[in-house]
Amino acid sequence: MTKNQNPVCVFCKSQKVIKHGKTSTGNRRYRCRVCGKTWVLEKMETVRPDLPDIVELYLKGRTYRDLVSIYHSSPLRINQKIREFLDGCPDWEEYLDACVDKHEPRLIYLVGREFSCACKGAKSNKMYLALAVDALSTTVIGYEIDNKESKTVWMYLLDRLNCRGVLCPTFMAIGSKNIEEAVETVFPYSNLRIFFHKAYRDKEILCCLSRFPMNNKLINDALKAYDSLKNKNLNRYLKNINEKRLKDVLVASHEQFIKRLRDRMDNRVRTRIDGLLTAFQTRFEKFHMLKGDPKPLINGWIAQTMLSRLSIGFSRLALYLQIPSATSFKSYSCGNKPQLLYLQEDSPLLKTFVIEIVARGLQIPVYYSRCEMKLDKCSLF
Repeated sequence: MTKNQNPVCVFCKSQKVIKHGKTSTGNRRYRCRVCGKTWVLEKMETVRPDLPDIVELYLKGRTYRDLVSIYHSSPLRINQKIREFLDGCPDWEEYLDACVDKHEPRLIYLVGREFSCACKGAKSNKMYLALAVDALSTTVIGYEIDNKESKTVWMYLLDRLNCRGVLCPTFMAIGSKNIEEAVETVFPYSNLRIFFHKAYRDKEILCCLSRFPMNNKLINDALKAYDSLKNKNLNRYLKNINEKRLKDVLVASHEQFIKRLRDRMDNRVRTRIDGLLTAFQTRFEKFHMLKGDPKPLINGWIAQTMLSRLSIGFSRLALYLQIPSATSFKSYSCGNKPQLLYLQEDSPLLKTFVIEIVARGLQIPVYYSRCEMKLDKCSLF
C-alpha cells in the first residue's frame, strides 16, 4: 500500500475502503463500504499526565472541560477520577500534625466564609467554612464545615484544636458573638482581639517606614517580635547548619529586609489573611458539580494552597515549620513529609527565608512598639 492508498478491509478484505474521520486522540479511522465496519489501522499512544497534576490544576481553577484536552477523557470521567483521588488523600489536619512536633502559634485568626454547595441535608444551597489560620504563615491549622455559621461550628473547630494540643495565647476574629463564646469556653485563658488591632499595627509600621526607611528600630523590633514566638525552629536551623544567629543574617541583609517589609505592606490585602479568604471565595464560586460531601474538595484545596510555592520560593507550610523545606501536592497525596533543605550561609534562598519570617513576625498584631505614633515619643528622633 502506498502512502496515499487506503488499506483493505481487515474484516472482509474488500478494497472499497474510505477514510472515516479521526478519533479523539488523532488516529485515522477507516470504513468499509461493503461490510460497513470501521477500524483504526495505526493507534497513536496517548500520553496522559499524572493524576495528581490534573487534580492540582483543577484545584487551582481549571474546569473539567478545560482538562479534557490535557487528560484526553470525558468531563464526567475526569470528574470521577478527581473525586476518587481526593477521597484517598490524607486529612490535612492529620498531615499537619505529622509534620509538626508542637503547635505553638503566637496568634490564630478565626475567620469564615459562606460558599455555594448543593449538599444533601442542607436546607439551602449554601454552606459555611470555618478556618483557624496561623497569623505568621497564613497556614490553615484547622477547619470545620457546616450548613451555616453558628456557635456549634466554632466549638467543634476549637475543641479539635484543643485535643490536638494547639497552644495559642491570642485569637483574633471579626467580632462575632459565636466566636467569642466558643473561645471563652474552650480556651478560657487565651485573649480574644478584633481585627482593629491588625490595622493599628500596620499603621505603626507604616509610620516607621515613612519617617526614616533605613532605621535600626525596625530591625530591633523585628528581633523582639521574633523572640516573642515560642517556635524557634529557625534559630535552631541557623545554629545547627550554618552556625549563624538570626540577628547576623538580618543585619547583613537589612536593605532587603526593609524592601520586603515595604512590599508586604503595599500588598497586605493580597499577601495576608484577606488574600487567603479571597482565593477561597474565588475558587469555590467556580467549582462545578460541587454536590454531595464537599469536604474532600475543600481538604484538597487547603492542602494544595498550603503546599504551593509563594513568590519567595517557599510554601506556607515551610513558613509554619520555620524550616526551609520543599514539598508538593503529589508528595502530600502519598503521605510524604516535607524534605529538609540544607542551605549554605551565603545562599540567597536562606536570606530570603529569614527575611520573610522576620518581616511576617513584625506584622503580627500582638507586638507593639508603644510609641503611640507620636513624634515626641518616637525613638528615631
